[in-house]
Amino acid sequence: MTRKSYPGLLLNQNKHRFYFATVPVDDLFPSCFVARRDDDPLTGFQRSLNEARADDIAKYLADGTGSIPSNIVLSAQSGAAFRYARRTKSISFEAIKKAFLVLDGQHRLWGYHKCRIRHRVPVAIYSGLSSAEEAKLFVDINTTQRGVPAALLLDIKHIAQLESDKEQILRSVFDRLNRDAESPLAGRLSPAKSITGKISRVTFNRAIGSILMGGVMSETGDDQRYKLIRNYLNAFDAELEDSSLLARSTFFEAIFAIFDQVIQIAISTSKNVKPEAIRKIIRPLARLSYLGAGGRALLDKKAMTELMQSTLRAKTPISNEML
Repeated sequence: MTRKSYPGLLLNQNKHRFYFATVPVDDLFPSCFVARRDDDPLTGFQRSLNEARADDIAKYLADGTGSIPSNIVLSAQSGAAFRYARRTKSISFEAIKKAFLVLDGQHRLWGYHKCRIRHRVPVAIYSGLSSAEEAKLFVDINTTQRGVPAALLLDIKHIAQLESDKEQILRSVFDRLNRDAESPLAGRLSPAKSITGKISRVTFNRAIGSILMGGVMSETGDDQRYKLIRNYLNAFDAELEDSSLLARSTFFEAIFAIFDQVIQIAISTSKNVKPEAIRKIIRPLARLSYLGAGGRALLDKKAMTELMQSTLRAKTPISNEML
């Protein structure tokens, strides 16, 4: 056995004490293990490793600019003979297999291990925990931590200058629709979080992103693109008996799943894509019921889309161009 020692700091919180340190990944990784449920259904409690996620972390750490300040949380096992020296403010342990149980951060730890740059790993180490205390701490960590909402991450991407070209276009259309007095979604879009009765940036990007670069949109400029989307939304807003449907995420995504089909029919039958031309096409769709069994909850996106598509096929008028 080889004993390892590193500078460390002791922190007391309520009944717990733990130790902060940074340890070279090659000294730490071989001594760590995870108690997985599929390996040990009686005492295991961790989720299975997502290797793609660990690869993403490794790539991020290797690009020369990335950093991960959050620490890996470990529980020292008895075989580690973990000690803290107050005089030298240092921790030490025996570098054996299964010296430390990973309570939080298994993907980060694997990312450090896979990274071509051999970083030091920030750790918080508990010592002397029972199996029950380890499991309880795992539950506490994973129920009190909250991930950053996806909508907020999208909203601040442009500040961090991390937006792709597609994301920049989507943000521009989103912001214009939210401000434009002629937009039926003015004030009904939520940029940074999910709010009932409003379309979040995540839902918007998923729906509009699917039509942005192909089909009828492939040859449009920024202003044309915006007006076409606004015309489309205004047509639905005018025809729907309950216009609040426009701000329901499943309905919003469903109508953009049939966007190209509707616009192509409008072009072939009316030779334009003004709201009036689009209204003629989507009028039968606006009269449909989108409620599921029991008449309370909305159908899911797939069921709505299939209903709309079958109705369009049945109601599409025959034009000379089709003969």
